[in-house]
Amino acid sequence: MDKKSKIKALEQMIEVVLIRIPKEIEAMRFYKSAAEKAVDENAKKLFESLAEQEKGHEAELRRILENLKAQLSELKNSSS
Repeated sequence: MDKKSKIKALEQMIEVVLIRIPKEIEAMRFYKSAAEKAVDENAKKLFESLAEQEKGHEAELRRILENLKAQLSELKNSSS
């Protein structure tokens, strides 16, 4: 794969991650809201757990995003 193709691939991956981060935040908020409304303690714990998982997904996506941006910057600044 040539440099131009690698740059395009990284840019596309960044775009996908940028689309997914708000979805994870939305899911986290949904589960937090469901936990607040739950009357059953088991359901409340389940929704809280799901909210925490979504929070973890968001954090992982942000880590991936920074890694992809670093790769893109390195590739753009490299010769050849």
